[in-house]
Amino acid sequence: MVAPFALIFMTQWMLLITQLCVGWHCTDLEMPDSPIRNLMLNQWKMELSWMSSMNFTEDWCSVTAGDFTETIMAENMKCMFGKIAPPLHNGASFSVTAVNMNGTYSSICRYIPQGMNGSAIENFSCVIYNVSLMNCTWQAGRDAPGDTQYFLYWQNSRDDEEMECELYIKDENGRNTGCRFQNVRIEIKKAYFLVNGSSKDSVIQFYDEYIHLYKIEKLMPPSNITVNCYEIKNDCIIQWQQPQISHSNKDKCFKYEIDIKYKDNPEGKTKYTSIQEGGSSHTFQRSNTRKKYLLKMRAAGSACLVSPAWGEWSAPVEFGNEEIISSSVWILLVVAVATLLVAIITILFCKRTGCWKAAFPQIPGPKHVFRGLPDTNTELMESKITSENEEIILVADVMK
Repeated sequence: MVAPFALIFMTQWMLLITQLCVGWHCTDLEMPDSPIRNLMLNQWKMELSWMSSMNFTEDWCSVTAGDFTETIMAENMKCMFGKIAPPLHNGASFSVTAVNMNGTYSSICRYIPQGMNGSAIENFSCVIYNVSLMNCTWQAGRDAPGDTQYFLYWQNSRDDEEMECELYIKDENGRNTGCRFQNVRIEIKKAYFLVNGSSKDSVIQFYDEYIHLYKIEKLMPPSNITVNCYEIKNDCIIQWQQPQISHSNKDKCFKYEIDIKYKDNPEGKTKYTSIQEGGSSHTFQRSNTRKKYLLKMRAAGSACLVSPAWGEWSAPVEFGNEEIISSSVWILLVVAVATLLVAIITILFCKRTGCWKAAFPQIPGPKHVFRGLPDTNTELMESKITSENEEIILVADVMK
């Protein structure tokens, strides 16, 4: 059982490779009697070629895919669509028209991809980061057989040879669901990506797409960010260098966003924000010279072939002065606090041991001026009267 399946798989694989390397022959001709025949499309070069039994003074080609239509002049029975070609996974229509003294002739054919519907990959996307690294990811077709395996091929430009992914990203079932690329260079022309598949149960539809690589680049933040503030003025001069990219070194290609917050409230509301076209410096007017600030920046393409999407934020850069108390003020504060503590401790100690009264004896208050001395004569008279009464009583008792 293994050998037949292996043979089927190998046959499909060889047919796929043959189609990719040699080209695709149009067999669905609408005008079979036309002198223009044997149309053949090289999918990687997007070159349409044919043969003719007549000589023509002028000929041209057209391609239509969905809403896309393009017409170019032919040369030596060939048309090079190159970077203006559309993706072919949804099908396309090609035509060749030629003119001579006898009339106008044309040949039209439709390219209809083969394979099981719903077996092609979905949600294909790529991103370039860290200047020269690229990741592409996709999801398996919703109706693809369980044993379907996918393979990615790409061209950086139509002038390059097609290459297969060297480092696939696999899911838990070992199926290829992405690719990692290194040393990617961004060209002016579109890159071409094609993901096809294989299965022992069915022919798998392919997916292809053209991408301007600069549009998918995630820009690095500006580098070497510095901030210099004047102590007398409120001005702070922010300086930086443009993000590192592989295909441009012009400041005019970028715009920059500057975001500044207070250091003591980094999650709070942005204190200052500004967007600047080009350049490498910016002046920030501090509203508070006794605060520390946190600055971060990011960049986006403003012109040239640079991604217009905002890139990554830089690491926060700290600048400014916190409110500082002078050394003399610190000394006064320390002395005052120490004196207060010594006084409190002394009072509590003396109150507990009684040394407070010894150290600070209580001073008697002055006598009242009008109070005078106590009336001693009255007391003496009362005492005499009492004694006399007692003597009279005693004499009366004796006489009885």
